[in-house]
Amino acid sequence: MNELLQKNPQELAGLEFVCSCGKTHSIDINDVRIGNHILTDIVDSLQSFPKGTLLLVADCNTYEAGGRDVEKILSKTFQLEKLIFSNPHLHPDETSVEQLRSAMNSDITGIVVVGSGTLNDITRYVSFETKVPYIVVCTAPSMDGYASMVSPMITKGVKVTYNAVYPYSIIADLSIMKEAPFHMIHAGLGDIVGKYSALADWKLANILHNEYYCETTAQLVEKAVEQCVSSAPGIMTRSPESIRSIIEGLILSGMCIGMTGSSRPASGEEHLLSHTWEMLGLIRGQETHLHGNQVGIGTEIILHVYQFLLQLDIHKVYADGKFRSFTREKWESHIKQLFGNVAPQIIKQKEPYVNFNEAAREEAAQHIVEKWEQMKEHVFLKMPSPSSYRKMMEDAGSHLGPLDLKLDRESFRLSLITAKEIRQRFGVMQMLDDLGLLEEVAEMITARYYL
Repeated sequence: MNELLQKNPQELAGLEFVCSCGKTHSIDINDVRIGNHILTDIVDSLQSFPKGTLLLVADCNTYEAGGRDVEKILSKTFQLEKLIFSNPHLHPDETSVEQLRSAMNSDITGIVVVGSGTLNDITRYVSFETKVPYIVVCTAPSMDGYASMVSPMITKGVKVTYNAVYPYSIIADLSIMKEAPFHMIHAGLGDIVGKYSALADWKLANILHNEYYCETTAQLVEKAVEQCVSSAPGIMTRSPESIRSIIEGLILSGMCIGMTGSSRPASGEEHLLSHTWEMLGLIRGQETHLHGNQVGIGTEIILHVYQFLLQLDIHKVYADGKFRSFTREKWESHIKQLFGNVAPQIIKQKEPYVNFNEAAREEAAQHIVEKWEQMKEHVFLKMPSPSSYRKMMEDAGSHLGPLDLKLDRESFRLSLITAKEIRQRFGVMQMLDDLGLLEEVAEMITARYYL
């Protein structure tokens, strides 16, 4: 176990081991290469690909950042076609996926994507769909999807996570990534520190519902978080050591998703908030921040929730019995108010998992009371304070907060209440709902920012 925790992502690639959690974990990435001026390494990584034509995928920004150089390198040895998305604000939706599908012909035997978030998400999904392997060249340390096996996609206006596939290789050239815009580097930091919340949600689900939990994977993710937090002050000088720490942490986090077969180690309520804000932006025709930037904002909000929980008298909460007043009508009303025309799809997907039965809600609240001290010891007390978190982000140069989302007060409040409805899994906001406290906490947090 200790030996595993000392390994970096390059050393973890291709690893398979029997874990103390009872599972055999494998990381089916052929290799991970991190270093300065290493784009030519892509030729070695492609040697085992089937003979045929490579498809180079980029957008107008990433083509200039690294795609043009990759094209020069590949065109000397390989048959090459390319798809350069002209939209600099690409979304992982049906339109972009169909564009990539259309570029895939029977001659394509491999894909090289040069980019980060959306480009990687849609390429990974189409690679899984077509069984054509892909390599990713990272252009910014902006998100943890480089080594992931899932693709969050927008389908009919709703953010849905689909099964996908590991990249064959990851080429992370520090000389390219350190020149990424600061907001993209801050997005990577935001995505990593979001693991505070993700790991907490995972542990809560384990304690309350006996959900599968892997201590080894959790510790690997914790290591990634610690590494990035300690390197955060170097971001403003584009320190190569800080950029390396962030991209290693992001790749390690993605690997842990594949190891467990779930996004649990890397994604919790903070991600659901980000997905919700992105959906609202699309519904309303408004631009949003990068996913990782929004995850960073969501993490600050969730840390306020944990600060609230630490001060809570759980026995008084149970005696008050607010959880008994939950109704289907109010639940549906919140979703409809926030999501408008997209609401029916969300309601249909989530309704089978919502507990409207008063006796069952009583039992759920009782169970939370019974497990309270265990959750307090293993989860609540381990969370950083919102103020220490905010200082760390500001030291790294990120000053984004909830008001930067440009949401009106009521939309912000409703997003805190309804974000959990876009997925079918347990987290701290669901626990607040089970206790009848969600609206109270949502209003408390909203009042903190909307004076």
